[in-house]
Amino acid sequence: MKAIVKLTNPIRRVYAAEIDASGEYVIFKLLDRREPEIGDVLLHDDFYSIGDETFQNVTQDREIKVAVEIVCDADLVRQQCFA
Repeated sequence: MKAIVKLTNPIRRVYAAEIDASGEYVIFKLLDRREPEIGDVLLHDDFYSIGDETFQNVTQDREIKVAVEIVCDADLVRQQCFA
């Protein structure tokens, strides 16, 4: 599966990436120092898995360790990232 980073909150280290242009977003907390940027392409077998995961950041050609918090629709993205 592919997801594109659409929103970042580096202060809280929380990020939102749209899954396969579906309108669903995976919200994750970064457990790594390698911050993804808006527009970065992420790959993972299952973005719907909650908990600690490793995503492949294709844009930066590196892996990042994350904690997946939730998958939600677009209308909840800002609330999840900035609450």
